[in-house]
Amino acid sequence: MKFFTLSLVSFFIVISFGCMKNVDIEAEKAEILKILAADDQELLDGISKDDTLNVEYISIGEGELNRITGVQSHEGNRKLMEKGKFVKIENLDGPVIHVSPDGIMAWMAVKTKFVIKYDSSGVEKEWEGIESRLEVYEKKDNEWVAVAGVQTH
Repeated sequence: MKFFTLSLVSFFIVISFGCMKNVDIEAEKAEILKILAADDQELLDGISKDDTLNVEYISIGEGELNRITGVQSHEGNRKLMEKGKFVKIENLDGPVIHVSPDGIMAWMAVKTKFVIKYDSSGVEKEWEGIESRLEVYEKKDNEWVAVAGVQTH
């Protein structure tokens, strides 16, 4: 009986390890870096993407905490791009990326400097800002999808 029990336990351990997903953490981090680069390029190209409409963001700025939906974020970006154009985006600190051992969840933290050119009564001006951002991702259908984000300006 002891042999049978030991064999059964060993069998389940072997099966459990065999079913574990082997995650290439560095490759997953590289995928998230590609998302960050694409997001930055879309801002520089004047594109306000709408693939995050179902995400709820927490916006922290000027001492206030606000919850905004992806729809509100998209609308804010669209209005901003009507008034000005991103001309420079530079990551100052980070990004720092962590991927869960099972490769299902990840987060990225980054501090970014940006410059926006805008027209103020016929005079072109530049505005420079710095934001810190934390984004949380979930692996869905083999792609990283942003599911939450926090920004400070």
